[in-house]
Amino acid sequence: MNRLISILFLLVMCVLAQADQLTIGSVSEQIRQAEYLHEEARIVDHGWVITRKLIEQAKAALADDQLISADELSKLALRTAQASVDQSIRQEEVWRARIPSS
Repeated sequence: MNRLISILFLLVMCVLAQADQLTIGSVSEQIRQAEYLHEEARIVDHGWVITRKLIEQAKAALADDQLISADELSKLALRTAQASVDQSIRQEEVWRARIPSS
């Protein structure tokens, strides 16, 4: 399931990267995606505190009509959320590899 989330995230990022113009809607969607990935990481006890802070900062910048700042913060939040999910996957794989086979 975590790999599916990673693939969906990459697809969303590709769609957002193709957008010609920065809009409130596109930044809001990036924030929603970061929140979703952060929640997925938190479910497996891997949510990073910095991700939540970045999401809140992005929301505040968006509320203050600082679209470029909100865009940068939301992209950073997406990257940290994805990194926390990736770390969770890697740690699970490493843990499983250490279990002796019978």
